[in-house]
Amino acid sequence: MKFCINMEDNAESDEDWNYQFLEELVEDVEENQNIMQCIECGKCIGECPASKISDFNIRKIIRKILRGDKSVLKDSDIWYCFLCERCKRVCPKKGVNIPLLIINLRNESFKKGYGPRYNDLTKYVEMAEKFLTNGTVLEDPLDGSLPASRIDELNEICNFARIKYVFKASEASKAHKKKINKKRDKK
Repeated sequence: MKFCINMEDNAESDEDWNYQFLEELVEDVEENQNIMQCIECGKCIGECPASKISDFNIRKIIRKILRGDKSVLKDSDIWYCFLCERCKRVCPKKGVNIPLLIINLRNESFKKGYGPRYNDLTKYVEMAEKFLTNGTVLEDPLDGSLPASRIDELNEICNFARIKYVFKASEASKAHKKKINKKRDKK
């Protein structure tokens, strides 16, 4: 059997390596230990809306953590996840809680000073806006918007993830877009 290491996945420097990295994450949130159960079946990626429009790949992130590669805290990938929990619902290993892991990685990233600046986050606004309005990033639902109960659930997830830029309903989103477009047209 031949093993290959993707150089792209390697830590950026020696200081990015720490074989106790998983232990540090588990120390903060014990449930993170369950990522060792991941069998890399790919079901999570197949259901993930972020992976359909970005390079987000939770299996790559988990691999880095298990190898002790702390450069994952500097990766923009950890910011693409919507925390929608689709991955959690389809995972055959029910103990793997990817959204919780992502939240923990984001918190660690901020603690180390690697979190994105506000201006860097603006490129995610349109993608997040579409997801929050329609529940998908690729196509609009047939009826045009999500039920109010689903929008409330998405707002709760966003509040938990400390995402401040949230639309309450698709109508508010459309009105906001019109307002922005009018401002652009005046310039």
